[in-house]
Amino acid sequence: MGVGYRYHDVYMNVFPLFQDKMPAFKLWNKTVDWWPDDQIKLRFVEDGDHYWFILYGGSDYKKDNTGFVKKVQMSENYQRFKAGYEKKAMLRFGIYKENTNPKRKERDGSMKKFDLEILKKAKSVYDIAFLQLPELAKDSVEWQCIIQQEQEEKSSGR
Repeated sequence: MGVGYRYHDVYMNVFPLFQDKMPAFKLWNKTVDWWPDDQIKLRFVEDGDHYWFILYGGSDYKKDNTGFVKKVQMSENYQRFKAGYEKKAMLRFGIYKENTNPKRKERDGSMKKFDLEILKKAKSVYDIAFLQLPELAKDSVEWQCIIQQEQEEKSSGR
Protein backbone atom coordinates (compact mmCIF):
# COMPACT_ATOMS: atom_id res chain seq x y z
CA MET A 1 0.00 0.00 0.00
CA GLY A 2 1.05 3.55 -0.72
CA VAL A 3 -0.67 6.93 -0.69
CA GLY A 4 -1.64 9.09 -3.66
CA TYR A 5 -2.99 12.62 -4.03
CA ARG A 6 -5.02 14.27 -6.78
CA TYR A 7 -5.52 18.03 -7.03
CA HIS A 8 -7.65 18.57 -10.13
CA ASP A 9 -11.10 18.18 -8.58
CA VAL A 10 -13.12 20.67 -6.55
CA TYR A 11 -11.74 19.05 -3.39
CA MET A 12 -8.37 17.37 -3.18
CA ASN A 13 -8.42 13.59 -3.31
CA VAL A 14 -6.36 11.30 -1.12
CA PHE A 15 -6.25 7.63 -1.90
CA PRO A 16 -4.58 4.56 -0.45
CA LEU A 17 -2.89 2.71 -3.30
CA PHE A 18 -3.31 -1.00 -3.89
CA GLN A 19 -1.81 -3.40 -6.44
CA ASP A 20 -4.95 -5.36 -7.26
CA LYS A 21 -8.40 -4.02 -8.08
CA MET A 22 -10.61 -6.83 -6.76
CA PRO A 23 -9.18 -6.94 -3.20
CA ALA A 24 -9.34 -3.12 -3.03
CA PHE A 25 -12.93 -3.09 -4.31
CA LYS A 26 -13.98 -5.80 -1.83
CA LEU A 27 -12.24 -4.01 1.05
CA TRP A 28 -14.03 -0.74 0.20
CA ASN A 29 -17.42 -2.49 0.08
CA LYS A 30 -16.78 -4.38 3.31
CA THR A 31 -15.49 -1.43 5.35
CA VAL A 32 -15.19 2.13 4.04
CA ASP A 33 -18.55 2.08 2.29
CA TRP A 34 -20.20 1.66 5.71
CA TRP A 35 -18.29 4.49 7.39
CA PRO A 36 -20.39 7.65 7.92
CA ASP A 37 -18.52 10.55 6.27
CA ASP A 38 -18.55 12.62 9.45
CA GLN A 39 -16.86 9.82 11.44
CA ILE A 40 -13.91 9.17 9.11
CA LYS A 41 -10.61 10.31 10.58
CA LEU A 42 -7.55 11.05 8.47
CA ARG A 43 -4.32 11.68 10.35
CA PHE A 44 -0.89 12.59 9.09
CA VAL A 45 1.68 12.15 11.85
CA GLU A 46 4.98 13.71 10.88
CA ASP A 47 8.19 12.01 12.00
CA GLY A 48 11.34 13.61 10.53
CA ASP A 49 11.53 12.95 6.78
CA HIS A 50 8.57 10.52 6.96
CA TYR A 51 4.95 10.73 7.96
CA TRP A 52 2.43 8.18 9.09
CA PHE A 53 -0.76 8.00 7.05
CA ILE A 54 -3.53 6.86 9.38
CA LEU A 55 -7.09 6.45 8.17
CA TYR A 56 -9.90 4.99 10.22
CA GLY A 57 -13.62 5.18 10.66
CA GLY A 58 -15.92 2.53 11.86
CA SER A 59 -19.48 1.47 11.54
CA ASP A 60 -21.86 0.86 14.41
CA TYR A 61 -23.97 -1.14 11.99
CA LYS A 62 -21.15 -3.43 10.83
CA LYS A 63 -19.22 -3.45 14.15
CA ASP A 64 -16.12 -2.74 12.10
CA ASN A 65 -12.91 -1.05 13.24
CA THR A 66 -10.74 -1.50 10.17
CA GLY A 67 -8.15 1.17 9.52
CA PHE A 68 -5.10 1.88 7.39
CA VAL A 69 -1.61 2.70 8.65
CA LYS A 70 1.41 3.34 6.46
CA LYS A 71 4.76 5.04 7.02
CA VAL A 72 5.46 7.15 3.93
CA GLN A 73 8.42 9.21 2.75
CA MET A 74 7.74 12.97 2.91
CA SER A 75 7.05 14.27 -0.61
CA GLU A 76 6.12 17.38 -2.57
CA ASN A 77 2.67 15.88 -3.16
CA TYR A 78 2.10 15.49 0.58
CA GLN A 79 3.26 19.06 1.23
CA ARG A 80 0.95 20.33 -1.52
CA PHE A 81 -1.99 18.42 -0.04
CA LYS A 82 -1.22 19.73 3.46
CA ALA A 83 -1.10 23.32 2.22
CA GLY A 84 -4.26 23.20 0.11
CA TYR A 85 -6.79 20.67 1.35
CA GLU A 86 -9.35 23.31 2.54
CA LYS A 87 -10.81 21.36 5.52
CA LYS A 88 -12.27 18.63 3.31
CA ALA A 89 -10.85 15.89 1.14
CA MET A 90 -12.33 13.15 -0.99
CA LEU A 91 -11.27 9.62 -0.05
CA ARG A 92 -10.98 7.11 -2.85
CA PHE A 93 -8.96 3.95 -3.50
CA GLY A 94 -6.34 3.79 -6.22
CA ILE A 95 -4.80 0.87 -8.10
CA TYR A 96 -1.13 1.37 -8.97
CA LYS A 97 0.41 -1.45 -10.95
CA GLU A 98 3.13 -2.16 -13.42
CA ASN A 99 2.07 -1.73 -17.04
CA THR A 100 2.33 -4.95 -19.03
CA ASN A 101 0.67 -3.59 -22.19
CA PRO A 102 3.32 -2.43 -24.70
CA LYS A 103 0.70 -0.30 -26.48
CA ARG A 104 0.30 2.02 -23.47
CA LYS A 105 2.69 4.89 -24.07
CA GLU A 106 3.73 8.10 -22.34
CA ARG A 107 3.24 11.38 -24.20
CA ASP A 108 6.84 11.24 -25.42
CA GLY A 109 6.25 7.80 -26.99
CA SER A 110 8.17 5.77 -24.40
CA MET A 111 6.51 2.74 -22.83
CA LYS A 112 4.48 3.60 -19.77
CA LYS A 113 5.99 1.89 -16.70
CA PHE A 114 3.00 2.12 -14.33
CA ASP A 115 -0.75 2.59 -14.58
CA LEU A 116 -2.90 4.39 -12.03
CA GLU A 117 -6.63 3.74 -11.81
CA ILE A 118 -8.72 5.64 -9.30
CA LEU A 119 -11.89 3.84 -8.29
CA LYS A 120 -15.15 5.77 -8.68
CA LYS A 121 -16.54 5.35 -5.17
CA ALA A 122 -15.68 8.22 -2.85
CA LYS A 123 -16.25 9.44 0.70
CA SER A 124 -15.98 12.97 2.05
CA VAL A 125 -13.52 13.37 4.90
CA TYR A 126 -13.84 16.37 7.21
CA ASP A 127 -11.81 15.27 10.24
CA ILE A 128 -8.27 15.78 8.97
CA ALA A 129 -5.32 16.56 11.24
CA PHE A 130 -1.59 17.06 10.79
CA LEU A 131 0.26 16.03 13.93
CA GLN A 132 3.83 15.67 15.17
CA LEU A 133 4.93 12.27 16.52
CA PRO A 134 6.57 13.63 19.73
CA GLU A 135 3.34 15.47 20.60
CA LEU A 136 1.02 12.42 20.43
CA ALA A 137 -0.62 11.27 23.64
CA LYS A 138 0.52 7.77 24.51
CA ASP A 139 -3.10 6.62 24.83
CA SER A 140 -4.21 8.03 21.46
CA VAL A 141 -5.44 5.82 18.63
CA GLU A 142 -2.69 7.24 16.41
CA TRP A 143 0.08 6.36 18.88
CA GLN A 144 -1.28 2.84 19.29
CA CYS A 145 -1.48 2.36 15.51
CA ILE A 146 2.13 3.47 15.02
CA ILE A 147 3.50 1.30 17.84
CA GLN A 148 1.62 -1.75 16.59
CA GLN A 149 2.78 -1.19 12.99
CA GLU A 150 6.42 -0.79 14.09
CA GLN A 151 6.20 -4.01 16.11
CA GLU A 152 4.74 -5.87 13.13
CA GLU A 153 7.49 -4.56 10.85
CA LYS A 154 10.21 -5.65 13.31
CA SER A 155 8.74 -9.13 13.72
CA SER A 156 8.43 -9.59 9.95
CA GLY A 157 11.95 -8.28 9.29
CA ARG A 158 10.95 -5.31 7.08
